[in-house]
Amino acid sequence: MSDWELVDILATRPVISNENDVEVNNDGLAANVESLHDEFWRDAPHLTEVENRHVQVLVSAGMIPEEHIAATEPSRKLNWLIEELNGRVDPDGLSIPVKGLDIEDITIHKMTKDDETVIKLNFIEKDGQELQRELTIDSNSEDFNFQANFYNNRLYLRW
Repeated sequence: MSDWELVDILATRPVISNENDVEVNNDGLAANVESLHDEFWRDAPHLTEVENRHVQVLVSAGMIPEEHIAATEPSRKLNWLIEELNGRVDPDGLSIPVKGLDIEDITIHKMTKDDETVIKLNFIEKDGQELQRELTIDSNSEDFNFQANFYNNRLYLRW
């Protein structure tokens, strides 16, 4: 495990890939556990209201919901974090609106361990209040390149 590294935030428009560039898995009947789990959650809309209320209570208490599920399926933890910050998940990363903040008010650190990279976001408001969140992204691909851009009052994280 390495130490936290400070990530430079570029003040330029990020290059955003199109969803058409995303590789689609067309393996027929072959399915892995993760895809079956995702399909189950998509096909269970009656649980959405209960899950949303549960998540809302846990997030407002400062806890990450469903720690076990988040540990076994980091994409759900990432989605909860993005929803909490009113952000958007893109095919090659994510974007978060940060209206009222300047580039100097945002710090990003990253730490790589095994095949995962932990990103620590730190936002400091004008009145001194601080919001800090950590997210885990999969970094086991050979062409992994983490980049942060601040453009038009949005923080873009790409990998």
